Amino acid sequence: MPETTHPRIERALDVLDRERRLLTDERRAFRRFQRRLATIEPSPPSSPLAVASGGETVALSTGEPTPSDGLRAVRTAYRETVMATRHFDSEYDETLRQNVTAEFGADVATQIVDGHRLTPILHESLETGSQQAAQERTEFLRVLDRERESLCAIREALDECEREAHELSQAVTDADDSVELGRIDDRLTTLKRECTDLAGARQTRLHKRTVGSFSGIEGDSLVDFLYGEFEATCPGLAAITDCLASIQAIRQRCLR
Repeated sequence: MPETTHPRIERALDVLDRERRLLTDERRAFRRFQRRLATIEPSPPSSPLAVASGGETVALSTGEPTPSDGLRAVRTAYRETVMATRHFDSEYDETLRQNVTAEFGADVATQIVDGHRLTPILHESLETGSQQAAQERTEFLRVLDRERESLCAIREALDECEREAHELSQAVTDADDSVELGRIDDRLTTLKRECTDLAGARQTRLHKRTVGSFSGIEGDSLVDFLYGEFEATCPGLAAITDCLASIQAIRQRCLR
């Protein structure tokens, strides 16, 4: 028989593999940023000047019109790690402020872009945030791995189903009487039930799973996030539906 193909599933697997590459690059970039951050010392606390004025002591801030060496080093490190991934421009095309806001929050972004000092609190926030960003990607990679395993299992099951359906289709052509056609239809009915059960299991799996808290895509379902541009946003279910349609077409021939 001709080799079975599942273009919907193959395309979905290509998307998954691409997304895994991007996430792996980003996780590596945040870990590199974290290592760079560990070499940058935060600025010491500001020392106000005590000035006598009219017999009273007044505390005045020294002011820092230019960013400290530490803050400039953080900006450079971020640009040379997180913003230097191969896909950054094509996927995000964001400024430093926009990307830091997405990953660490608006308050941290304001301190990084508009601030003057790398305070200990800011340094700690960046360290914690970079750890979280890397961990989020690790968790999402696990989600993608499970999705890939699910699609591969569906592809394998459909391969077996379609091989048997092809044999039964040939048997319909060669059948001599209604009794033989009835036996073929019984087997086709079993194949239909197996495919229906496969679809039900896939549907249940999808309903239980979301992208989670990955930065920037909270609330999206996994299939919307991955396959939103597909004609069928549930490629696994669509492939099963295609197989069911083929089985039904063969069953129709049994009625001749």
